[in-house]
Amino acid sequence: MTKTILFTESSPNVGGQELQLMQQMQQLAAAGYQPVLACRPDSRVEQVALQKGLSVLPVRFSNSVHLPSIAMLRRWLATHRPRLAICHSGHDSNNLAIAARLVRQRPFLLRSRTYQPGKASAWSYNTLVDATMLPSHYLRDCLLQNPSIHPDKLHVIYPGIDFDRIRLDAGADLPSSVQQWRDAHPGQLLVQAAMLRGEKGHQTILEAMARLQPRWPQLRYIIAGEGPEAGRLQAEIQRLGLGEQVLLAGMVQPVAALLARADLVLMPSSYEPLGMSQIEALSLAVPVLASRTGGIPETIHDGVTGQLLPPGDVAAWAAAIEQALSDSATVQAQARAGQTDVHRRFSPRSNTASLLALAGLSSETSDS
Repeated sequence: MTKTILFTESSPNVGGQELQLMQQMQQLAAAGYQPVLACRPDSRVEQVALQKGLSVLPVRFSNSVHLPSIAMLRRWLATHRPRLAICHSGHDSNNLAIAARLVRQRPFLLRSRTYQPGKASAWSYNTLVDATMLPSHYLRDCLLQNPSIHPDKLHVIYPGIDFDRIRLDAGADLPSSVQQWRDAHPGQLLVQAAMLRGEKGHQTILEAMARLQPRWPQLRYIIAGEGPEAGRLQAEIQRLGLGEQVLLAGMVQPVAALLARADLVLMPSSYEPLGMSQIEALSLAVPVLASRTGGIPETIHDGVTGQLLPPGDVAAWAAAIEQALSDSATVQAQARAGQTDVHRRFSPRSNTASLLALAGLSSETSDS
């Protein structure tokens, strides 16, 4: 019986979704399975996966029906005969679904959907794959607004967080460029770790920083992440006169080393099906301010384990940041309560067991 599991990812960049799939691969490997990641050659995803010691299958995924990618996947599926294949982005989902139907014994097709771009297609959820796993009840409810989507095809599986690894990573040194900037710019630190996309709310915090700067001249904001908004955000930093207060740091690895050094971790997204960095920060007992939107309220109990704020409301964010910095005892107590809460609800073991059970493979974990 094959123990191989195929993951596919056509996105070239690394964000929360991509790091979560690599986390799942590591957990499955520890459980005795043999995960392989099909991803674009020479992409950031391939680079990070190889750095983590994961097995990689280079596939170009140039479009949603890329015949060379389909042919490569079909050959690989026919040779390795995995029982389970997990897809993520649009291009790889379509190519994998076609390739799987060209082999005699196709794997169970499980799609991970962390957000829904545009209108949900009932056909893609009901027919393209066997099941879709979602990170939050919020996203499931959004999808079910289309009455043609079958509810039994949608399954909420909270992400599994390797809290032991985060704790170890928290003690690592910062990248030299980040540490040098911190040495030259000491002060209370706000941190946001997210893809550089418009919905992540970086603009809200930049404008809040501009408001706070006269009263908190030593306040610093480090933005960790990559993405299409990098150039625009750098221009905004200069426009707002925040060149000495804000660092656009790029990808920071391990990000836990940066989160652990923050006075506050921020999640100001306008749209977030669940979010990861606020969970990781709370696991280190670092205080969190996050948007009251999407699935984020499923991860934070407002006023108990963190604080929830209206997305895009610059005045509210500026006031909340100032209040949190002025009353560290309260936010530290909330962070400690959050640490207990997330360790209980977002364990890797629970995530892996749920994923395998959905594919009918749960009994095999005990044999690994």
